[in-house]
Amino acid sequence: MKSDVTKIRIEQVRTLGAGLRRPEGVMAADDGSIYAADARGCCARIAPNGRTSFFGELGGTPNGICIDGQGNLIVANIGNGEVQSLSGDGSHLVLLKEVQGKRMYTPNFPFIDFSGRLWVSNSTDDPGIDSALRAPVPDGCLILMTGDGEPQIVASGICFANGVAVDPAEKFVYVAETMMRRILRFEIKKDNSLGRKEVYGPEVLGAKGFPDGIAFDEAGNLWVAFPAANAIGYIDVNGELAMFLEDPRGLILRTPANICFGGKDRKTAFIGSLGCTNIPFFEVPYAGARLIHQAG
Repeated sequence: MKSDVTKIRIEQVRTLGAGLRRPEGVMAADDGSIYAADARGCCARIAPNGRTSFFGELGGTPNGICIDGQGNLIVANIGNGEVQSLSGDGSHLVLLKEVQGKRMYTPNFPFIDFSGRLWVSNSTDDPGIDSALRAPVPDGCLILMTGDGEPQIVASGICFANGVAVDPAEKFVYVAETMMRRILRFEIKKDNSLGRKEVYGPEVLGAKGFPDGIAFDEAGNLWVAFPAANAIGYIDVNGELAMFLEDPRGLILRTPANICFGGKDRKTAFIGSLGCTNIPFFEVPYAGARLIHQAG
C-alpha cells in the first residue's frame, strides 16, 4: 500500500444492522444488502436502510460465507460440519460433509473464484475446536470442489486453516494459518493441483497476529482481520504488514474475524466478528477486488 495511506481512527468507523449473534462471516451484495452468518443456525440480511432480517434453518454455527454467481449464500458451518448452499427463500442444500471418505468436522471459510472453483478451509480434524486452539496441531486442510468429479483435499498439514482468498489473477490460493500467526499461499496449477506451501508476508504476524478472514483489494493488498488484536491490517505487495485500524479497547471492533468490500466502487470495508451484534464498516483507499457475485 502506498506510504501516504495512513491508518484510520476508531471514530471513523460506523455500524449497521442490529441483533446479530456471532456474525463471523460477512458479504456485500451489489444491491446494497449485507449478509452475515448468525450463531442461531441461520443467516442475516441487512437491507440498505439498516433493517435486519433472518432466514434459513441451517443448524450448527454458520461461520464463513460467500455468494455464488446465482446469488446463493455458501456457508461453512463449523458447528455441524457441513458446507451448505442457502437460497433467498430460506431453503438450503448440503454441498459437502466429507472428502475422500474423511469426515470434515470444521469447515471454516468458503471462497468461489471466477473459474467456478469452490475452495473451503477445514480448520482441524478435532471436532472440539476449543481443544484444537489450546493445543494446536497441523491437521487442517484446504478442500477444492469443481464441477468435475468429487471434492479433493488439495493441501494439508495446516495449523488451524482459516480464511481463504484467491488473488485476482487466480495464480495463487491464500490460507490464513491462524495458530502459526502467518498467511500461506499455494500456486494453482493448470490441473487444479497446488504447488508447494510458502509463507506470504511476515513469518510471524505479531504477538497477537492470529489471522482470520482475508481479502484482496485491487491494488494487490491482502487485508487481514486479527480477532485477538481487535485490529484490521493488510500485507502490501512488498510483503510488509501494516495496521489500518486498531481498537484495543473493543469500543466498536470486538474480535473482528472477516472482511469484505462493497458499496460504491467497492471502497467500503464491512467487518464480520465474533463479538459484535452489528456490522462495523469504514472507507478504504482502494477498491476491493471484485468477487464472482459482484458486477464490474
